[in-house]
Amino acid sequence: MPSLASDIFSSKYRRRFTNDTLFQLITQENNMDDETRSSSLNVNEQTNAYANENSTDENLVDNDLRHLWYLLSQMIRKRLLKLEPCLLPELGAFVVIDHSSADNQNIRRQEPFFVLDTTFARRHRLSRIKKPNLSSALSLSLEANGHSTHIEPNTTLSSFNMQTLDYVLLQNESGLTREQLMIGISQLFGIIDKEIHPHEYCDLEFPQLGNFRISFGLAIFDFSDAFLDEFKLTLDAISTLNNK
Repeated sequence: MPSLASDIFSSKYRRRFTNDTLFQLITQENNMDDETRSSSLNVNEQTNAYANENSTDENLVDNDLRHLWYLLSQMIRKRLLKLEPCLLPELGAFVVIDHSSADNQNIRRQEPFFVLDTTFARRHRLSRIKKPNLSSALSLSLEANGHSTHIEPNTTLSSFNMQTLDYVLLQNESGLTREQLMIGISQLFGIIDKEIHPHEYCDLEFPQLGNFRISFGLAIFDFSDAFLDEFKLTLDAISTLNNK
């Protein structure tokens, strides 16, 4: 069965999956669901009017989706600046890894890193950049947040006792109902999972954080220079406080 994208975009767009593609696909899917529900109503006009007056549409419009995506990005950004990990549904986790400096093995450095979920990578046949000490780095990141640090070989991220999204905070900041929020998040990551494979190139921007990119089967997260500068300033501030 062809993907939803193949029904919407011409072949020149199939090779590129961006934020605009993501939001357009969700909006198109919602419109199709609305049309299906509308055509399936085989009742009289009075019953129809009553149903319309007493039902609520929990699907989000384009602006709501973009705002929710922005809030998700800001949540991840703030977590990393506090040296805290953040697990995204099905996709992977943003963590802070600890490693030796290339110039001096005695100097330890920290940096933000995105770990693509193993199941997601296998499902879409994606390659990942691996860190030699990633397991120990994840242990340190988890330990800093009071979680168990034991990691079995080939453990998937979803099995870690890692902090996920703060749904209460997202609901308060977005002004959405709980149901709207959960549907919106489910749609965002569901469409990414569904439509990544047909697109040869992916470039999803996380505002003020960076870009999730897939090119020639390699998946990476390219943190923006502005965020890396901000992260370094945060580390310097923490170091200054610790040395007082």
